[in-house]
Amino acid sequence: MTDMPRVPPCSVILAGLLCMALIAQESAPNILLVFREPLKPGLEAEYKAIEDETAQACVELKCPHPHLALEPLTGPREVWWLNAFESDADRLRVEDAYAKNRPLMAALERNSKRKAAVTEPFVSAFVKYRPDLSRGTPWTLVGARFLVVTVTRQDSRAEGSVFDAPDGSRYILKPVKTRQQADAEATRAGQEARVFAIRPSWGLPAKAWLEADPDFWKVNPLASRR
Repeated sequence: MTDMPRVPPCSVILAGLLCMALIAQESAPNILLVFREPLKPGLEAEYKAIEDETAQACVELKCPHPHLALEPLTGPREVWWLNAFESDADRLRVEDAYAKNRPLMAALERNSKRKAAVTEPFVSAFVKYRPDLSRGTPWTLVGARFLVVTVTRQDSRAEGSVFDAPDGSRYILKPVKTRQQADAEATRAGQEARVFAIRPSWGLPAKAWLEADPDFWKVNPLASRR
């Protein structure tokens, strides 16, 4: 993985790294930013308050791109943010869109400073899709409520969408609809697999996600604006 300046996706946009788009895709994105934000023990409520406020700001100030927040059901307390790009040109286009939205930038920077007191140093990586190593059900976030995630160094085809990280590790991600499916997939994937729940109250859902599962996303501030 690659350490970056403190830029929690869609919680702050600093140093040229901006909140990126995660669109409702039927195929895996070519580039995925995986941003892992560990929480300091006992400060989960403070973190939640900040992220609740950030989600509201993203709607009110017209955050132009969807993004996704995940929480692991086991293991260390942390929040993962996923942000997708079709190309480097797409990433630069998104950066420019955010740079031009000064009110949103100010709100995200302000909340980033607040979060520094409740989070440990983050870890982030741009990972690249490996269709030659991916197999099984095609990537789609429409209707998904969970993701099964494996971080490994094994060099073989895997069930799910496989992404290469700069440090030589691989991220294998498989969106699924139910907890039962997620647990079954994690069991098949082995000990390195973890089940993550999508946090519907945070992030910014794409239109297709809202329409496919309105009951799930109704707690998101964007749902009340529709």
